[in-house]
Amino acid sequence: QMVFGPLVKGEQVGVAKDEQGCNAAAGYTWSEVQAKCIRLFEDGVQFQSVQDTASALAAYVVFSADSLKAEAFVPGQENHPVLDRRELPAGGYAWNQEDDDTFNIRQVGDKWIIEQRNTLLYQQSR
Repeated sequence: QMVFGPLVKGEQVGVAKDEQGCNAAAGYTWSEVQAKCIRLFEDGVQFQSVQDTASALAAYVVFSADSLKAEAFVPGQENHPVLDRRELPAGGYAWNQEDDDTFNIRQVGDKWIIEQRNTLLYQQSR
């Protein structure tokens, strides 16, 4: 037996929104550095795991408009750390946090990498 309730005006049926109002069912997630709902596969840089090469799960990095901040979206991790851009002694930049125990994002040659404690975790896939 199916029971139908009245449609509440303004309420979308079948839409799973997160706490920031992003439509997760349509692939949107909240980006702190862009301060809006985004689709990672459209707005982020895609990375593949170098530790688990069979994994189909991608990591993504999203940069703020001014490139001063980067946000890391890593499979299996609830939080998305926001990393600050820092100038490297040898030139160029890396994005990380002060304690340096989180992710370190930088460009090596023409590819972006994500490392942690000098261990390469992810490499740009495209």
